[in-house]
Amino acid sequence: MYSFLSDHSFLASGNQSTPFVTLTFAQSLDGKIAGTGGQQLILSGPESMKATHIMRSRHDAILVGIGTVLNDDPRLTVRLDLNDPELPRGTNLHHPQPIILDSTLRFPTSATLLLATAPKRPWIFTTPAHDPQRKLELEALGAKVFVLPSNQNNCKSHQIDVSQVISALGSLSIKSLMVEGGAGVIASFLKSGCVDLTLITIAPTYVGQDGISAVYDAEAAPQFKNVVYFPLGRDVMMVAIPCSKQEV
Repeated sequence: MYSFLSDHSFLASGNQSTPFVTLTFAQSLDGKIAGTGGQQLILSGPESMKATHIMRSRHDAILVGIGTVLNDDPRLTVRLDLNDPELPRGTNLHHPQPIILDSTLRFPTSATLLLATAPKRPWIFTTPAHDPQRKLELEALGAKVFVLPSNQNNCKSHQIDVSQVISALGSLSIKSLMVEGGAGVIASFLKSGCVDLTLITIAPTYVGQDGISAVYDAEAAPQFKNVVYFPLGRDVMMVAIPCSKQEV
């Protein structure tokens, strides 16, 4: 069932100066990734959730936005049973480095990612608009905080420029990056043209008009090529490559 996830050996090739970026998220049939106000929804079935953890194990780092941290308090670890005969050959429990985009440093000091039991402490990317005191507190708890210039091309003040994040991660020897959302992060990466591969899980359910859309910005709505669909239990996973602006 999961053999198609073994085809992406280029993730670990290490030949590129910037990370190979995989964007992955689960959505409902009506294109929603969360409930009203960003409420967390369990959209993925067990089979597609397992696929997500397999892909996590194959990436150097995993990235989410601060909204995901505040709403879900995630662990961002790999949770697999290595005795599972369905796992692709060579699967291990490599935990990716957690990367957080947080333009003003709202990251809570009580977050699960900062616990002593966390396999890796988070790297947090922020802007000059951050709270200096919070930066000191987070660093004292083991986080690494990187300050990048704000995205001057975006009308939202203090938004992080994801292309600068990608460049910074390349200089930090990150060769592959898995981006998991939320909605703002998904839109920013699709708009940036930095995404090399998308894995979108489509769950057979409807959320309704008050849910949060995967892409709420028409400018960020992508076109795809080399599209392949894989059934995973009740879900379907779409694996595709985003088209460049020249190809649209």
